[in-house]
Amino acid sequence: MWCLFSWETLALLASLVALTRYYIHRKWQYLREMNIPHDPPSLHLFGHMVPMKRKAFTYDNEMKQKYGPIWGCYNFFTPSITFHDPDILRQIQIKQFHSFPTRKRSLAKITGKQMNQRLTAAEGPQWKRIRSSLSPTFSTSKLRHMTYIMDRCVDNTAVVLNRRIENNGGVFKSRSLFLRLSLDIMCSAAFGTDVNSQDDSVSEPEIIKQAKDMFATSMFSPMLLLCMIFPPFEWMITYFNINLFARKSVTYFTSLVNQVIHQRKEDPTLRDRVDILQLMLENEISEENAKSEKFEKGMESNEIVGNSILMILAGYETTGGTMNVLAYSLAQNPDVQEKLQNEIDETFRKSGKFDYDNVNNMKYLEMCVNETLRLYGTGTRNMRLCDEQITINGFTIPKGTMINIPSYALAHDPEYWDEPMVFNPERMRDMSQIDPLVYQPFGAGPRNCIAMRFALTEIKFTMAKLLRQFTFKPAEDTPMPPLKLREVVGIQPAVEFNLRVVKRNHE
Repeated sequence: MWCLFSWETLALLASLVALTRYYIHRKWQYLREMNIPHDPPSLHLFGHMVPMKRKAFTYDNEMKQKYGPIWGCYNFFTPSITFHDPDILRQIQIKQFHSFPTRKRSLAKITGKQMNQRLTAAEGPQWKRIRSSLSPTFSTSKLRHMTYIMDRCVDNTAVVLNRRIENNGGVFKSRSLFLRLSLDIMCSAAFGTDVNSQDDSVSEPEIIKQAKDMFATSMFSPMLLLCMIFPPFEWMITYFNINLFARKSVTYFTSLVNQVIHQRKEDPTLRDRVDILQLMLENEISEENAKSEKFEKGMESNEIVGNSILMILAGYETTGGTMNVLAYSLAQNPDVQEKLQNEIDETFRKSGKFDYDNVNNMKYLEMCVNETLRLYGTGTRNMRLCDEQITINGFTIPKGTMINIPSYALAHDPEYWDEPMVFNPERMRDMSQIDPLVYQPFGAGPRNCIAMRFALTEIKFTMAKLLRQFTFKPAEDTPMPPLKLREVVGIQPAVEFNLRVVKRNHE
């Protein structure tokens, strides 16, 4: 075999192997040179990506037990530092936010021209401008107006559940039902558009299929791995406007948004609607003005489309998923459900209806929602990029360092929570006693979830209306707690499960 190659060719191959090995070695010296404790990285584990993915819900707390509150890891060749210390996180996320204003840069601009302009990927002046443009959408007055949308959509869910009682003994696919409800609410609130995704006469409406496909991309796809290994490849993808995430689905939602925008501009009567899209259109500016730092508010057309899609998809997956596991937790804890129903009944007796104010004033409902978000969360980690070297609590963080915020691990750390895997709403009775950096389901600081109040109101309003009419119970195949989870884009139950509803009698 060796005779097939000249000595010059063999020497070249040997040099390439040596240079590649040296390149990898140098890339993996960053944490060692900073004296950051970490497990040895390896190629077959993609640095530390494989164990982080395989043990997504235990990895961070295991590392804390092994190395203390500060340790490092490599996403292939990219180093990051994890801080499992609420005092340091308070500095990073809130007090010294000016040094950590960016979520991340790697893999942030690979979703096509419109989606690359989404709020979660924006940074610097663009992020401030988009954030200030969207914030008024979630004011108390706007949310009060949007509850009529929630009311109508939840009524449709009640119709579906009554049909399940008549035809299927009350058994229903829990996650599917709540995801469809959440998508209906978000599309109506964002666009004033009825997508009717709860129509169970259709096995899977197209909008549901496309929403699912948006979250189906694997982090170990070849193109994404190339971006991790060779960062210039990501720059090329951004430059040529290539989308690595479910291109067909992005095209579908882009077309949907553009169609609604066209209708608004053609029909002046539609401009009186109070929804997210209308607020963005009222603040539309040119692409040239968007590039100028003089404009502190306003969004250009691509930003409007990208952030409209973001609002739909973020609300669909996270809010619908939270309602799913809350219903599951209530079904498995009938004493908690009965206590919550008593509070709901009393509120309805006094008001005769549910609205923004009374659902947000239900103390026990809030406790149940908060405990659900702690126990199941919406993601395992948040990230921040250090934009300038800074020393925090005696620890120097160099410019360009990626920071991991282990939100799921903090919410399940026995140092802060008794029996952290148990659903216990009573632990959320006095939120002033809970460190908001230990419990941060929506992030913390200026880059927390902009739609947090909308999501919480949607969950509370839905549960108040449904639990007034129904009681959730386990079905024959409902798994026993603790519910096993998996991490896809966010956190989901490892298996789809059924629940059962029983009609309540208020006579």
